[in-house]
Amino acid sequence: MTLSRSITTLSSAVVYLGTLSLTVLAFWGLIGYEDTRFTPDLLKDSYLQSILSFTLYQALLSSLGSLLLAIPIARALHRLRPVGRHQFLRLSLLAFVMPSLILITGIVNLLGPQSPFIESLTGWKLFGLNGILIAHIYLNFPLAVRILYQGYSSIPLSREQLADQLKFTLWQRIQHIEWPAIRSQVTTLAGLIFILCFNSFAIVLTLGGGPKATTLELAIFQALKYDFNLNEALTLAWLQFAIAGIVYLALIYASKVNWLGSTREQTAYRVDQGVRVPVQMTFYWLGWIYLLAPLIALFLTLNLEALVNYPYASMFKAMGVSMVIALWASLLALITAIALLTPIRKAAQQAKPIQETLFSWLANQSLVAPAMVLSTGSYIWLISRGLLESYAPLMLILLNAFVLLPFLISQLRPRFIQFDSQYAKLVGNLKLTAMDRVRIIYPFIRRSLLAAFSLGLLLALGDVSIFAIFGSYESPTLPWLIYTFAGTYRMSEAAITSVILLGLCYLLLILLERSVDDEQ
Repeated sequence: MTLSRSITTLSSAVVYLGTLSLTVLAFWGLIGYEDTRFTPDLLKDSYLQSILSFTLYQALLSSLGSLLLAIPIARALHRLRPVGRHQFLRLSLLAFVMPSLILITGIVNLLGPQSPFIESLTGWKLFGLNGILIAHIYLNFPLAVRILYQGYSSIPLSREQLADQLKFTLWQRIQHIEWPAIRSQVTTLAGLIFILCFNSFAIVLTLGGGPKATTLELAIFQALKYDFNLNEALTLAWLQFAIAGIVYLALIYASKVNWLGSTREQTAYRVDQGVRVPVQMTFYWLGWIYLLAPLIALFLTLNLEALVNYPYASMFKAMGVSMVIALWASLLALITAIALLTPIRKAAQQAKPIQETLFSWLANQSLVAPAMVLSTGSYIWLISRGLLESYAPLMLILLNAFVLLPFLISQLRPRFIQFDSQYAKLVGNLKLTAMDRVRIIYPFIRRSLLAAFSLGLLLALGDVSIFAIFGSYESPTLPWLIYTFAGTYRMSEAAITSVILLGLCYLLLILLERSVDDEQ
């Protein structure tokens, strides 16, 4: 028994050391290459200051826009129980996990230069801040809707009854009943969406539209890939790491929420009626239009001639590359997440919040050190030692697995904690072997493992930033193939590839959603 615990502890220590070493290696690579150094004077450059300002500005606007749209929609779902709400929540999950290149292709077809509405969009410019905000809000407000809907659904029926008995006005109901139920979720979401948009790469790369709409993440990529200005790449990487780290430290003190958990609802006490209904329904249908419009535009782009002339061989090759990378990265991330959760679970059982927070921070460090920063540092470290060609494929999988960890941990953690709260003492008293423990816990967490693995596949399939550094452009993934088609104005081929990738993601989404709901 002591031996099995020692092995488990040692395994967790090795995994924590490995993930931490990956971050250290990246920054060591940034620091240690020839005369590369952090250059504070670069921060005085007006262009770099404009990049930082735009990065913060678009992230703030994206967070604010996502929440302002999500809150009334989530409230409408709770108060009105409208027709199609379950389908809306499923589509919301698909929108969040959907590869960004699919969305970008749909938005360009809908609102770009070849838009059917171009004549009525006088003076409209998609590329730049407009396109970035549209895409960021699209990808993030559905996540906020699902989480806020959980908050609204957690309001006890007794409070609803009391509010009716006291004849609360709308403002009193919001102030005393609803806002306390969603306040912690709003705080967490504001920080999470800000980090996701602050570290955004693919959207800014494709919809940025030039120097005036460049973020830190894209500037690092440009400094490395096009200018090979390592001092600038290092300085921007440290700057991005510092800002994301500060925001994340604030985030971990906010309430914890289950990002992608089940949205099962309690029985409604009373459904809203009267003059408020049209306003709430307007937001609900606006959400439907926002989610569906780019996808419909994507499908409308398809035509028989494009389907006949489409390079299917290249697509199947890219699909194979994508699946290989996604499968290996998801499997590695799943195993790593389980090991990382061991000390977190132990700290939770022993009621040691400081240790639990510390281990949680270390386990989720890829939110602080974004993919482009990690990719840049690892790229420089490998190239300085002549190892890039040999280890680029391995780093592609390792870094993809690393950035998946916060999402998989969020998916697995509630189920593991539930098992510990119900059976940990009993299992400990029985003095079982490690294999016996596995046999007991596996049926309890099996569906969570399947859901986490499916989620990992979904997210890994959409990677662009890591592939942009370590990938072989001769053997692209499906997202990179979409980017290549769109970059050469072959929008029909980009649309077909996007539809194929969307179909693949939808199949994985069904598997993920069934696993999440069935375990409740």
